[in-house]
Amino acid sequence: LEKRGIAVETRTIRYHLTNLEKSGLVRRFGNKGVVLTEKGIGEAKMLLVFDRVGGLAMETERLSLDCDYSFAVNRGTIMVNTLLVEEAETSRAIEILKETAASGVILSSLLGVLKPGQRMWNCEVPEGKNAFIGVSSRNYDIILQQARIPTETSATFLYRVEDHKPKGIAEIISHSGTTLSPGELLIRGKYTSVSEVVRTGSGLVTAAIKTFPSIFFDEVQKIFDCLEKSLFSGTIELKAQIPQAYRMSYKDRNRGYMLIYGGANFFAPLVEQGIAGELSISHSIYQSERMKPVDLFSEDFPG
Repeated sequence: LEKRGIAVETRTIRYHLTNLEKSGLVRRFGNKGVVLTEKGIGEAKMLLVFDRVGGLAMETERLSLDCDYSFAVNRGTIMVNTLLVEEAETSRAIEILKETAASGVILSSLLGVLKPGQRMWNCEVPEGKNAFIGVSSRNYDIILQQARIPTETSATFLYRVEDHKPKGIAEIISHSGTTLSPGELLIRGKYTSVSEVVRTGSGLVTAAIKTFPSIFFDEVQKIFDCLEKSLFSGTIELKAQIPQAYRMSYKDRNRGYMLIYGGANFFAPLVEQGIAGELSISHSIYQSERMKPVDLFSEDFPG
């Protein structure tokens, strides 16, 4: 508040927080602080909708600064996607994810699970649900930026797959001027058909194009070669120059690019089949070494 030029006494803040708590807009954690409830988040989003244009990118950037994953030792915090699943549906969901792991259109089949009441970074898992945690494709940007290679995610695609092979771009959403994650929008809107890819080898999945100056291509390729494949295996294309068909503007003429499968493709079948719907992309950070192959969770959640 002081940074924004607003002078308010501490007791005044406590007074307003008490009123917000009575209205069900915030929740206290003793002396540890206060967080918005689901109702409070919805209220804030409506009040600040125009201020939030471009805010999605800023929030992601803020989270990325707290990621300390090192591909050299394969340890550290990474950016993750989250999906809330009813406890009664968890074992069924695990079985579907095990099938999706072999689809070839996902970034990683490593999974983290949090149970009711457990907290992760900026959220608490509600009663009656488990939180699934998956690897976000945003980590590619973070790893390259840590190596001082400037990157930018310019667009998210609906990408067509036929006979288990990449076919081409079907639809495109630019990342400028949005308050929603494009990948989240496509999956929650059920525009994808990852379940069909798993079943037949053909369907629509999400993918993103990330660009970087062409002069860094050799460095980018070396980093990709060193990445742990269990965490990052979603690369469709990596080239030193963007082809004419992929250029969003004249500035792209001197840029290399990577076409990456969306990390949330892993969770998409659960949304498509109505098993879960509360998907959040690049929503939080999580310790990479706490994640494990999805098939190992069958013992934790027997049918």
